[in-house]
Amino acid sequence: MPRANSIKWPSGFATERLNEINMKISISAWGIGLLLSLVAIPLKAQYFPPDVSLGRKSLRIINMHGAAGLPKGQSEMFIQHRFGNFGSGAYNWYGLDQSYMRLGFDFGLSNRLTTGVSRSSMNKIADAYFKYQFKGKATDTTNTENVLASWYSNISVNTQAKANISSEPFFFSNRLRFINTLIISKNVNDRLLLAVTPSLVHVNLVDAANESNDIAVMGAYGRMKLSDRYAVTAEIQKPFLQRMPSPSGALKNVSVPQDPYLGLGFEIFTAKHMFQLSVSNAQSMNEAFFTTQSNGPLELKNLRFGFNIVRRW
Repeated sequence: MPRANSIKWPSGFATERLNEINMKISISAWGIGLLLSLVAIPLKAQYFPPDVSLGRKSLRIINMHGAAGLPKGQSEMFIQHRFGNFGSGAYNWYGLDQSYMRLGFDFGLSNRLTTGVSRSSMNKIADAYFKYQFKGKATDTTNTENVLASWYSNISVNTQAKANISSEPFFFSNRLRFINTLIISKNVNDRLLLAVTPSLVHVNLVDAANESNDIAVMGAYGRMKLSDRYAVTAEIQKPFLQRMPSPSGALKNVSVPQDPYLGLGFEIFTAKHMFQLSVSNAQSMNEAFFTTQSNGPLELKNLRFGFNIVRRW
């Protein structure tokens, strides 16, 4: 029986072909390894967890300022978004169709003094503040300073058209609100931080002659560290005095909302940014407003989603 003709390869061809295949496998393996390393670098090699105490993860908890300030020369830019309430239904994407934004910039003038400005699309509020950290220093980046204390003062200007603020006669002072807050925080342990924030809010324009321009507010916040990348937060504020003395000495009424402001948050830290996701009953992001206004009941339909994006240099 005739045999099929066998193929005769040129001398050395098999060896060269085998070397070529091995080279391709090596290149493919090297390429896959490079791709995996590029993916892994942002997660591991280039990730540096913030070497700071619980109080210095960011200047803000959700809406409220924390006790910590910025080190001298450092700056922080933040973008805040608050949406409509969940009760607005599927037609409004449960509030996502209704959005307000606040954009701000903070700067450390010294290791104790921080200042900043911002502008909010809600009521077109522009504001400026300073925060003086008189207990603990921004340069102390360990947990040895268990207690931080700061004085925070903010002025807000309503820049809407005059007709949207009050009738004539109109004064520029009608646009102004002020808030002064004492912030005292303590690292209970290496994972839990708690703070109290008594405040005095001054509203230049009130609805009635017997209504107080001054409102006393008591607040608190907390942050629990889950890992170097994640933390959960909570904050609460509520006016607590129904009458306040006026400059003349007469007691005037305070419109105390039935329900407090309450916010719950989840923080995500990366090498350069921090993301704060939140659910709260307040749409305003300005302290002189959400601390004193009626934000509505603490019911699911009245809650709303929000987020902050923070970048520090």
